Amino acid sequence: MKVILPMLAGLLLLSAAAAETGNAVATEGGHFVVSYRPELEPLAINRMHRWIVHVERPDGTPVEDAELTLAGGMPDHNHGMPTVPQVTRYIGGGDYQVEGMKFHMNGRWLVTVTVAVGDVSDTATLELRL
Repeated sequence: MKVILPMLAGLLLLSAAAAETGNAVATEGGHFVVSYRPELEPLAINRMHRWIVHVERPDGTPVEDAELTLAGGMPDHNHGMPTVPQVTRYIGGGDYQVEGMKFHMNGRWLVTVTVAVGDVSDTATLELRL
């Protein structure tokens, strides 16, 4: 019981953080759920920053050792991001540090996160309005 309570408290905090941001998105094939926490709050135009991208399975199990690829753009303006974001380290518990995030103008942005684990690859699309 002593071990379970701290684990439950940690899971509740993670769930609360994702619920607070309201940005958890299921991947197209339903294999994963992706959420993010930006270093800058609120997000600012023309500032490099990093994100923590959290990946879990639909049952809440964190996804370990995934390969993540991020790309983004403004579909209404038909252009991409001015940078190529990269995962720079795996933090643990399904959290991946992504550096090189930059948005250069206000408007609607779509960021696609492709998650690959073993022979399973799936994509989530995150929508942001800056």
